[in-house]
Amino acid sequence: MRVLCDQNVPQKYVDALADAGGTTVATVRETLAADVPDREIATYAVEYNWVILTNDSDFFGDGRDFGLLVYNQLEDPRPGDIVDAIQAIDYAYESNSEVVKKVPDGWV
Repeated sequence: MRVLCDQNVPQKYVDALADAGGTTVATVRETLAADVPDREIATYAVEYNWVILTNDSDFFGDGRDFGLLVYNQLEDPRPGDIVDAIQAIDYAYESNSEVVKKVPDGWV
């Protein structure tokens, strides 16, 4: 799976995904810009087959045609739980665009 981490995703999740292997991970800051609007992030995700990891509910909109993984910032899930959930989701879905899940939310 290719995971594009939104602007506010903590570095601990980015690092855990990168260290786990089997997942390609990038940040919006690296690939686009720190202040790029959500619609541009979504367009980029569709064009390059990324699943967006975010805590931003704004991505749940009409016409969503990209994969989406959402974590609850207030729950502050452990990085390992995020990684385990994403790996399980990757195994369960054939296409990145089909993925719309909360993580870890029962995937670990």
